[in-house]
Amino acid sequence: MTRSFDTFRADVVRRLYEVTRRVSSSADLAEVLHEIAQGVVEGLGYGVAAISRLEGDTLVMAAVAGGDVDLDDLIGRRTPAENVLGREFSIADHWGILRFVPHDRLPPEQIESLWVPDMEISDDPNAWHPLDALYAPLYSSSGELLGNMAVDLPPDNQIPSQQQRELLEMFVVQAGLALENAQRRDMLSRQVRLGEALKDLALLTGQVDLQSALQSATEALSGALPTAQVTVRCFADNIEDLEDRAVGSPRAVQAAPETVEAIRADLVRHAARGFALRPHAFSLMDNDFGDLSSASLLREKSLSYGWTHGLLAAVGVDHEVLGYLLVLREETQPRFEPEEVDAVHEAGRELGRLVRDVRLRRTERRLLAELRELDRYKGELIATISHELKTPLTSIIGHTELLEEAGVQPTSVSAISRNAARLDRLVTNLLNYSRIQARGRLERVPLDLRDACHASLEMLKIQAQAGDVDLSLVEPDAPVRVLADAEELPRAIDNLCSNAVKYTAAGGRVDVSVMARDGMAEVRVADTGLGISSQDQVHLFSAFHRSTNPQALTIPGTGLGLAISRTIAELHGGDIVVESELGKGSVFTLRVPLAEG
Repeated sequence: MTRSFDTFRADVVRRLYEVTRRVSSSADLAEVLHEIAQGVVEGLGYGVAAISRLEGDTLVMAAVAGGDVDLDDLIGRRTPAENVLGREFSIADHWGILRFVPHDRLPPEQIESLWVPDMEISDDPNAWHPLDALYAPLYSSSGELLGNMAVDLPPDNQIPSQQQRELLEMFVVQAGLALENAQRRDMLSRQVRLGEALKDLALLTGQVDLQSALQSATEALSGALPTAQVTVRCFADNIEDLEDRAVGSPRAVQAAPETVEAIRADLVRHAARGFALRPHAFSLMDNDFGDLSSASLLREKSLSYGWTHGLLAAVGVDHEVLGYLLVLREETQPRFEPEEVDAVHEAGRELGRLVRDVRLRRTERRLLAELRELDRYKGELIATISHELKTPLTSIIGHTELLEEAGVQPTSVSAISRNAARLDRLVTNLLNYSRIQARGRLERVPLDLRDACHASLEMLKIQAQAGDVDLSLVEPDAPVRVLADAEELPRAIDNLCSNAVKYTAAGGRVDVSVMARDGMAEVRVADTGLGISSQDQVHLFSAFHRSTNPQALTIPGTGLGLAISRTIAELHGGDIVVESELGKGSVFTLRVPLAEG
């Protein structure tokens, strides 16, 4: 007898070794669990072995082995975990990690739900009764309950001996390890899928079309999570979005206005209480809504689609609620794992950033369009007013000249002439500014910047002499050629040289140099004048800007010359930079690309 049992035990160990190897190497949980159940039946001699996996508060049948058992009817069957792990275990005898429930302890109402084998009842006290039950809770290596194994019809229809129980426990341990390995693989797989989905959401930040961005986000989440429905709703802001935007996957489900408003009130209430915008889990089957009064309004419609439980997360940034993300599952789908809750939370935040960024960009585009329209209107207004002023000014100046030629000497004539000339310069600058702002392209011709600088200094010679300002020009022997508008680029050089002379006191200098360097033509205008403070340099090239230096304000000017000059430089693909210190003069450098060849 001992030799026979030893042989039996050796066969069991060999089979257990094969099961252990499969548990460690196979990624197919259903196959491994079936192998374990089959080992219990064929190796240990039990008539039936069934392994269930714990999903939330439900035991789901994952593997069954046995002679006349209808597998199709049992696989996937769901049983409330409390029925077995709670009520039956509470009346069971503890055989190590096994739980034995004698038939005489079962309440009558529980017997109706049991599978009862077809066998004769024996008077032997050690005989197995059809209503006896033997279970084994399946634990991970860390002690987490993962499932349950149930066996029936033990060898020889006798209550298992101590040795038989120990052998069964070996298979139970392997079943627990198989579930633990599967749990780890599932967790890693979920983390990878969820990570990919969140990365896809982050990449949507540059989207312009909010509706298509929300649809892409919904589809990404639907693909990453085992779900029956994912819905994202963005609340109207009455500025950019006058109505709510809602997308769903796979269904485009429309919620009733009162439901939407109730959800919004729930989320805003939580945000106002200083809670982080964490997802809220709820169950529609047992009316477990948690702190979500709005979930009751979801119940009827959701259950009509078979959706029984879900997560509701705010779409928002910080504590600002911009919408919501609703993830729903069917009864056969598992409860949400912690990493899934975290992913939905992060998805709500990413969607919040997406909504905010899209709206900010649309606001920027709208404001930019308005500013451009205002700028266009300003240009038209300046041009119209300037043209209207130009005609009477020309007449005033002409008649003033006639009076002077006729020998009329009152000082008022001189004042009229002087101020009319000042107004004429202002109007001319306004016209130039309006024209240059409106130009989209230039008529470019070859131009030697040496000639432009010569012409500018020649024009300013008398003014410089009158103000006791020395002028100098340093130029190379070779031409400094650019492709430029023959009227506009010389005007920019004139403005820079004229300003240098105007703001340099008697006895000062203005040194102009022209050169070619690094593919660019440069005109450098250096003076020993008033200099410019760092505060004024910030707005130096803005239209109508005047210096805050009281000494500079005593010198007439329109504040348009530098704005016109920089615009001309930029239209030529160049720029103007300034180096200056208050009281120590300034250096303005105009740079434009050299002509090729």
